[in-house]
Amino acid sequence: MTKMRAFFTLLLMCLIASPALGAQESAAAVSLTHRMMMLALQLGVILLAAKAGGMLAEKLKLPGVLGELGAGILVGPFALGCISFPGFPHGLFPVGASGFPVSPELYGICSVAAIVLLFMTGLETDLRLLIRFSVAGSVVGLGGVMASFVVGDLTGAFFARLLFAKPLGFFSPECLFLGAISTATSVGITARVLSEKRKLDSPEGVTILAGAVIDDVLGIVLLAMVLGVVSASRATGTVNWGHVGIIAAKAVGIWLAATAIALAAARRVGFLLKLFRERSSIAVMALGLALVLAGLFEEAGLAMIIGAYIAGLALSRTDINYVIREKIAPVYAFLVPSSFASWACWWTSAR
Repeated sequence: MTKMRAFFTLLLMCLIASPALGAQESAAAVSLTHRMMMLALQLGVILLAAKAGGMLAEKLKLPGVLGELGAGILVGPFALGCISFPGFPHGLFPVGASGFPVSPELYGICSVAAIVLLFMTGLETDLRLLIRFSVAGSVVGLGGVMASFVVGDLTGAFFARLLFAKPLGFFSPECLFLGAISTATSVGITARVLSEKRKLDSPEGVTILAGAVIDDVLGIVLLAMVLGVVSASRATGTVNWGHVGIIAAKAVGIWLAATAIALAAARRVGFLLKLFRERSSIAVMALGLALVLAGLFEEAGLAMIIGAYIAGLALSRTDINYVIREKIAPVYAFLVPSSFASWACWWTSAR
């Protein structure tokens, strides 16, 4: 009798709870459907605006990427994107509580677009020229990082009373962070402009691109060093320069080792890719390798786009280079212009 009562009690509780659970599942489904609807609308608007902006910029004899960035600002949350209309009271690109107008889904697509861009850039890079001008590129990248860091740090110290209401020195945490932020560059924009101008395989283009890649890596290393210096100084009052050096050596070592391994294994990887025979399958598998390497670089504390660039640079030595570029070109044409416009939406709100 007791067991029967317990059974009916449990059954009654399930019947009472089932409408609430069903409502939660229904709300979750509606929320997911709404997010996918917003993704489709935002991506469509951005793609149309980016293409129109790129064509207008090219008409004016300017790089198409400038038009795409301008289109992103125009449709962003502080221009047309905030205009409300039926069904969208906060506009198509509303700034939520987090201040992030680009949805995580759209941001993910932009991240994949950045990987495709740098992968294609690596495929188009002349490796012999890159090695030939590697010293010049290293000097350019190192000089760019040092100059940007010093100027950013000194600017923060000079305007410290205005910005932070107190005097600060060169090694103050606030000034160090401003200097590290100043070193941030966009390899994607550099690569895109050089590609449009057909200068990727020129001595100047290779030097600029090598400098941009090295600048990006050194910027990440510098940020890690600044974080180490600040955290160590706050915790103990002294900086463990040995630990900071290990962080820098680890980052640079992973980058150089991955580059060397990828270049050494390039021909064997190309041979394995040719086993798929069909040209589209070869290109898709190559892009898959680029995505995997990009993810591994991010996990190691480096930028995803550097891993994608190394994958493209390695495959540029193989005889399937042109096959991959031909088949990936439509993906590039779809993703890359919209990604620059999306980044512009994000940058304007982040500022």
